[in-house]
Amino acid sequence: MKNWLQDKTVIVTGASSGIGKEICRIFIEKYGVNVIGVGRSEEKMLAFQAELKDKAKNFSYRLFDVASQDEWNAFAEELRKNGTSVTLLIHNAGMFPAFQRVEDTSTETLDKIMQTNFYSAVYGNQAFASSVLKEEKGGIVHICSSGALCTVVGTMAYSASKGALKAYVEALMLEQKKKYVAIMYPGTTKTELFREDKQTENSALDKVAMPAQKMAKKIVKKIYKRKRRAVLGWDAKAMNFIAKIAPVKGPALICKVMQKSGSKVFKNVFKEER
Repeated sequence: MKNWLQDKTVIVTGASSGIGKEICRIFIEKYGVNVIGVGRSEEKMLAFQAELKDKAKNFSYRLFDVASQDEWNAFAEELRKNGTSVTLLIHNAGMFPAFQRVEDTSTETLDKIMQTNFYSAVYGNQAFASSVLKEEKGGIVHICSSGALCTVVGTMAYSASKGALKAYVEALMLEQKKKYVAIMYPGTTKTELFREDKQTENSALDKVAMPAQKMAKKIVKKIYKRKRRAVLGWDAKAMNFIAKIAPVKGPALICKVMQKSGSKVFKNVFKEER
């Protein structure tokens, strides 16, 4: 199969660490792609460039908050003025708050998560879709989550943001039937997604997580084959199946398993009723 990605320009958000960083690496080292990574840590971006060695010429970066619509518009205008044609826009940036009950989740936390996990994709698509989808083989890929397929107790803000992303992308797919619009549902992955919850380290959650490099390989493979939807990871597939066959009892069973694990990461979820 001819490498249709060779010498193409791809934008990847959340590129400074985790799945995003590994997606960038695979695109560059295996497929000869020119990647523009979007993130907020210049230190991490420079470190990644150093890791790429002679391939570093294929990686450039922009530092901005993906939750800012103005930043997205400025980025798109910059590339337009430079004559840079983007073939793929990959929305990967995400944030996961600490596990907590609905009653304890502040509106500030919910707003922050929605802005990063949902509105960032909306803003990016509004800025780039008209140009990206006109490119030969052009497309938009959204890295969602198994949390959009089966809500887990203690993840209201995260699951709500990913559920919104799922609905948004499905609507976009229906409107852009002839274009490559995709959504990926990865399961638990060892990334910095849980950076706000230090208790996940060495927890039950961490033990079932897939290495970021492995998950990134699965995602890039699906993109290369231009798959429009993929559920990735055994836990994601299990959650998807359970939610379909037992939409009420299934999540309740998962809740019981989480509680019995005794993991400290869930301590704020299973505290006594007040």
